[in-house]
Amino acid sequence: MLEYLNANQATFWFALGATALIIELLVLGMSTIILFMLGLAGLLTGFLVYLGIVPENWGWGFACLGICTAVLGVLLWKPLKRYQDVDRPRSGHSSDFIGLEFRLSSVLDPATQSNHDYSGVSWRVELAPEEGDKALAPGDMVKVVALHPGVLVVAQAEKAAG
Repeated sequence: MLEYLNANQATFWFALGATALIIELLVLGMSTIILFMLGLAGLLTGFLVYLGIVPENWGWGFACLGICTAVLGVLLWKPLKRYQDVDRPRSGHSSDFIGLEFRLSSVLDPATQSNHDYSGVSWRVELAPEEGDKALAPGDMVKVVALHPGVLVVAQAEKAAG
C-alpha cells in the first residue's frame, strides 16, 4: 500500500481532499471552514502533482498543501463566514406555525391570556409585544408571529379587503 502511495502521490492528495470535503459537507454541514479549505487544498495539490508542477515528493506535497490551505483561507474566509452567518431566525421565530391564522375564543390583551386548541394540543395564546396595549375580542382573527414551548404569540390579522 505504501509503495502504491509513493508511486501515485497525486492519488493520495486527491483522496485526502475528497475525504476532507465529504466530511465537511455531508457530516459537519459546513460548520468548520477549515476542513473545507483543507479539502480544496488537497484537490489542488493533487492536481499540481498530477501536472508535474509540484514534484512527487512528500515534503513538497505537504508544503504545497499547507501553502494552498493558507492562501485559500485568506481568499475564502470572508465569503464563507458570510455564508455561515446567513440570517438565522431568532429563537421562537422559525416554525410552520408562523403565519397560522385563527379566531380567538376569548378576550386577549397584554394582561390576559387565551387558549387555542390546535392539532390536539391546547396552546396558551399571548399577545405579541408589538401590539402594545391593544385588546382583542372573541372572534377576532389573529396570526401567529412567534412560537415558544406551549405558547402561540399572536398579532391581529390584517383584514381582507372586501
